[in-house]
Amino acid sequence: MKDGKKLSGEVLVEQAFLQFKLSRPLNLKAGIMLVPLGATNLYHEPTNFNSSERPQLDRYLIPSTWSEMGAGIYGSLGTKVDYELLVMNGLDGAGFSAKDGVRGGRQNLNVDVNRNKAVAGRLEVRPFTNLYTNFSFYTANSAKVGTAYTTIAAFDGKYSIGDLDLAGEYVHVYQDDPRALGVTDIGHNMSGYWVEGAYHVLPKSLKKGKLSEADALIFARYSEFDTQQGSIGDPSKASGKYDRNYTNFGIVFKPTTTLSVKADYQVYDDHRKAGEKALDNDKFQVTLGFVF
Repeated sequence: MKDGKKLSGEVLVEQAFLQFKLSRPLNLKAGIMLVPLGATNLYHEPTNFNSSERPQLDRYLIPSTWSEMGAGIYGSLGTKVDYELLVMNGLDGAGFSAKDGVRGGRQNLNVDVNRNKAVAGRLEVRPFTNLYTNFSFYTANSAKVGTAYTTIAAFDGKYSIGDLDLAGEYVHVYQDDPRALGVTDIGHNMSGYWVEGAYHVLPKSLKKGKLSEADALIFARYSEFDTQQGSIGDPSKASGKYDRNYTNFGIVFKPTTTLSVKADYQVYDDHRKAGEKALDNDKFQVTLGFVF
């Protein structure tokens, strides 16, 4: 209480859920959970990706960080397959745009745009040592009135060969009726991908004492995505600036597994016409990332 007025505020929660472990192949969970979609949303902490910012694909086509209320099942099928299947609150399609993709559709945890629920799932397959592949999806009605389904499908993978890490992701968003959302500048489809190579450069002779868990990498990543694929509601809003690509390269130093120091350079390009304003730019970034 201050000057007769109540103090107010809020605390943001990414995850707060209960797990009911029944058996290895079948378990239950319910609460506020991360949507199990794509390469980054479940592992969005800054120590888990090499660039200063998350891959743009995982900001606009998959709106990381993305949490919602829900419930579902999860488990392991043998030693090489894990799965997760959830029913959750969905996205509000009125917030979609050509500029930000589906990112503006995230809702507050205590809000649901309609009575329909979203279904999201993830299947992780590890066919052999050092190869991780993930298939994930999301589908739900995104309209407040009527029906306009949004379906997102993603595939990502990572493979390590000695000191070399290779990774990539592909995402496709299908919106069956953008006009029903009241949005006129997005296409029926949005899609994109990124590929990355990273090489561990810290000599093993230095990994001792306080640096026993240390690591250093140089990396390069290319990504591109387009939010105006297919016909759009208002053809006058069509622009090549929404067909974007990024090239990122830099270095990462991790003195421990919970701390990373990053320096990278971003090269931005798109297909805009002369005179149109770009949505992003080239930039040099230095960041400090940590988890606790």
